[in-house]
Amino acid sequence: MKRMTLALSAVLLTAQAALAQQPPPDPPRRGGPPIEMMARELNLDDAQKAEVKRIFEEQRTRHESERKLLEASGQRPTPEEMRTLMQQRDQELTQALSGVLSAEQLTKLKALQEERRQHMRNGPPPPPPGQ
Repeated sequence: MKRMTLALSAVLLTAQAALAQQPPPDPPRRGGPPIEMMARELNLDDAQKAEVKRIFEEQRTRHESERKLLEASGQRPTPEEMRTLMQQRDQELTQALSGVLSAEQLTKLKALQEERRQHMRNGPPPPPPGQ
């Protein structure tokens, strides 16, 4: 009986040590992939969803190639140049999406983008009182 208790304790300690060494799994994304969340938030139909996804992928590809060119040149833009570039990209995105989204959807998208920017600048808002 003593041997069985000792063996069981050894197995449990080994299992606990093995579990403690494993990193915790990544937390699940809230709401699914970004395009799915956007489709839900903006109430996009299937055609709009496909077109918005295409526009975002096209823009991401273009920005990635621009970033690689900058890295290859060894130059680094100033903060002011980066701000100007970001504003230009926002305008291009708005213009591309204006042909796909309704005025109401576009307004809501801009509000969501601004909320995201504020979150990135300031961190998440504090929890409501009592939590």
